[in-house]
Amino acid sequence: MSPLPRIACTVRPWAQFPLDRALRGIRAAGFDAVALPVHGVTEVITPDTPAAAAAEVGDQIAGHGLTLSVLSHSAALDRTDAEALIALRRQIEHCARLGVPVLVDMSCTEPAEYERYLRLMRAGAPHAAEHGVTIAVKPHGGLTRTAADLLAAVRRVDHEAYRICWDPGNLVHYGGEPPARGLAEVAPWIVAVGARDHPARGVGRGATTGGMPPAITPGDGIVDFAGLYRTLREHGFTGPSAVESVTRLGTVEALDSEAARAREVLCAAVEGRPAPERAASRFARRSCSRVARAGDEELIGTAKYVDRFLLVELPLPWPPGMGTPVWETERVSEPLRAALRTATRRTQDLGCEMKTMAMAPDEEYSRPGHTRVLRFDRPPGPTAGLTRTEYHVPDGDAPALIDALFAPGPEQLERFTDARVDDAVRDLIVCTHASVDACCGTFGYPLYQQLRARHGSGDQVRVWRVSSFGGHRFAPSLIDLPEGRYWGNVSVERMDALVDRTGPVEDVLDMYRGWGCLRHRPEQILEREMFRRAGWSWVGRRFGLDTLDVDGTRIRFGATTTGPDGSERYEAVVAHTDTLPVLIGCDGTAGQVERYTLEALEHAGHRASV
Repeated sequence: MSPLPRIACTVRPWAQFPLDRALRGIRAAGFDAVALPVHGVTEVITPDTPAAAAAEVGDQIAGHGLTLSVLSHSAALDRTDAEALIALRRQIEHCARLGVPVLVDMSCTEPAEYERYLRLMRAGAPHAAEHGVTIAVKPHGGLTRTAADLLAAVRRVDHEAYRICWDPGNLVHYGGEPPARGLAEVAPWIVAVGARDHPARGVGRGATTGGMPPAITPGDGIVDFAGLYRTLREHGFTGPSAVESVTRLGTVEALDSEAARAREVLCAAVEGRPAPERAASRFARRSCSRVARAGDEELIGTAKYVDRFLLVELPLPWPPGMGTPVWETERVSEPLRAALRTATRRTQDLGCEMKTMAMAPDEEYSRPGHTRVLRFDRPPGPTAGLTRTEYHVPDGDAPALIDALFAPGPEQLERFTDARVDDAVRDLIVCTHASVDACCGTFGYPLYQQLRARHGSGDQVRVWRVSSFGGHRFAPSLIDLPEGRYWGNVSVERMDALVDRTGPVEDVLDMYRGWGCLRHRPEQILEREMFRRAGWSWVGRRFGLDTLDVDGTRIRFGATTTGPDGSERYEAVVAHTDTLPVLIGCDGTAGQVERYTLEALEHAGHRASV
């Protein structure tokens, strides 16, 4: 009798938590194996991960009594053929060293890259075979929307080390077909299963919206897992299966419980037993913003650090979901998608982080038939904020402009000299992306309207609707650019003081999420106190931090601030106090935040300007 397929769980349901907590949850749910995906989570093992670091992750997994059964890969098609092949081979070698039999590949979504992708897989499959690894392509839209597409890809690569990972939820989402259509025909080539269910509503929307449907526990949707494994058993399937998602219920303990229920459903299906009775839904949708306001959570320290913002005018509506970038939708032209992918990769290659957002065209600011592109960069060293680069080009030139903005040298930008905008202006961007989180529409859009009406028609300030930048539970939330400061729970009654910078700064600091030029929560907490002491004159001063010492839960910083009157030096101590569970979004996503307190801040010297 053939061995039963191994049931693993991905870390995706615990994406908002550290890896160690995800592994604890997977083990507590009864699994003995784990899978590491590449979408919707912080990637753990990538082609750029050193072998020693990947081995440490393997040891961490083993330390929880788990086996790593699946790694994932996304073809680096925004790089050269040689670089993409090197990346694929490195991930295959990670699999071999860690004893992982299957590398799940995310396929290719851009028609212009289909042939390159297939050439890459033909070149990589022999390397996989030499290392005892099988590449399993997943239905992921584009080249692999349907079962027939999957089979066609396997036949065109034509190598025993290139097979299929069956994901019925993705087949429904991207192909708009019943979840078992074509299963019997492709079953002989299936070596792994991504056990994702799909709700009855929203079938087939992925081709047009780009957003995934709500996460649900296997057995709660339209996929017949018992029939799926019955068909696979007939073809001798023994490969790994991995739970892709579970229903989000608002707490990490509930995630653990849902994962255990998912395991019960899949084990019954694999063993040919009757499915356990479906539990009634325990998820009552709640406003994450109202929950956060009623709880014990401070806003400070929740500003997301990035080295670079890229804002591109894209007409509404924007797609739902946070799993893929907002521009990854067929409503955006293929050249523009490709340019944005390349820009992201080039930024990552520099070791930097970039947040790309859609910006809704404005009747006053925008020009029909043109696309505005804004880029904000954090300068190295102590800084007072970000630098702005702005262009306004015909729609068809936007991909070439973005390519030029991120090219290694300035030569390609010369053709866009006349399209550059050098006005000194302040941009207030407000998240109104309701299809990502309801609170951003419920609270964000009314604030945008009031801000736009009262402050957005002069020469000094522009007010924009933008796509999600995180922190839904603090809606309405805005970022002040190029300053780079985040604000949340912004009330109409206090927005004038915030925009005009009038009155005591103390009156608005409870809305302050932090300065995005600082990477860590303790740093942002320290900067807030400096802001409090200096008042509005703090805006525009250069600020830099050095970590002098870490002693257990205490961090000692050296801080330097520079303005027209010279430089000031301070020393401070910030201490970790506890961990607070939080509700990340209205969809029930649970998370946790580390809390800190400022224990000491002392002036250490003054140097007058020369």
